[in-house]
Amino acid sequence: MALKNLWEQERSQRLQITAERRQKVNQWKQLTQQEFQLQADILHQELSSFATSLDNNRKLQQQQFQQEIAERQLEILQIKTDVWQRQQEYCQQRTAKGQALFQNLQNFRAILHNSVWGDYSDEQAVSPTPAKQEKLVVIPKRSISRSAIKATGFRPSANIMTKKVPALNADTVKSKVQQYIQQAEGATLIEIEEVIGLSRVQTIDILRSSIKEGVLEQRDRQYFIRQQAIYSQT
Repeated sequence: MALKNLWEQERSQRLQITAERRQKVNQWKQLTQQEFQLQADILHQELSSFATSLDNNRKLQQQQFQQEIAERQLEILQIKTDVWQRQQEYCQQRTAKGQALFQNLQNFRAILHNSVWGDYSDEQAVSPTPAKQEKLVVIPKRSISRSAIKATGFRPSANIMTKKVPALNADTVKSKVQQYIQQAEGATLIEIEEVIGLSRVQTIDILRSSIKEGVLEQRDRQYFIRQQAIYSQT
């Protein structure tokens, strides 16, 4: 009986110890579950905060991108406007320059026309020569310098070196022109036609023919006898 009681007593102690251990295990499980739940809640809260922050950042970046796109579009529009304005200004400047150049060309042509043709009009320049016209002949035996001719006002009506004669043929007139140029040591177109008494067309034809023949040469709007032609005449 004593052994039986002892065994039962030990058995009771073992059962009590097992129950205590089970109780501790259950407590540990509860604590562990609570900790896990707390950590899960914290993680869920952090994840929710991160997702919210990420969404806010995405929306903010999207707004910034849209704003930048709008600014770029405004810049592009401004650049297009500036380019259009510059094109208009360039076209206006080019038109103004073209008009100025055209005006300068017209002025240059007028000056050149006056320098070459004098104050004669086109109708006077191409007017036909009368059939009977008095000519001026220069006496070739007496030499006179160009300065003396200009100083004395050499004109057909008053110069002692000229006299009125009937109209001569082309070769005679050409010879008179060459003699006058040689005596005057060079002459202009206006001087030749005034002294000899020719029209503008006749004077130009004679000068061109003499230049082609190598008798005359032109320098600075004046006509001179070539040296070779002088040597050949002597």
